[in-house]
Amino acid sequence: MFALMVSAQNRGGRLSEADMEKRYEEMKKELSLNDQQMEKIKAIDTAFYAKMREAREGGGGDRDAWRAMSEKRREDIKKVLTEEQNTKYLELERKWREARGSRGGQN
Repeated sequence: MFALMVSAQNRGGRLSEADMEKRYEEMKKELSLNDQQMEKIKAIDTAFYAKMREAREGGGGDRDAWRAMSEKRREDIKKVLTEEQNTKYLELERKWREARGSRGGQN
């Protein structure tokens, strides 16, 4: 399951498997996630990245569809987290986006 997600992310300068593991470790620590929450988030990500890969391979350049998939992912993750964890998660996402932007779109 995880390999599927990583292969999808490795396209176009996406995160490597090692980087994803670091990100998950950071999430688990910063959000105080339990093992069950972590597994649910990984499953959400696996499904999300599989859909993104399918869209890319199918010539899906529809940014609105990608945004909708991203929003669905955020909503699904929010359901796994407590309110406090979600607030911290949104801060982490912002930090990751800023870091990606400072590296020319690579994270």
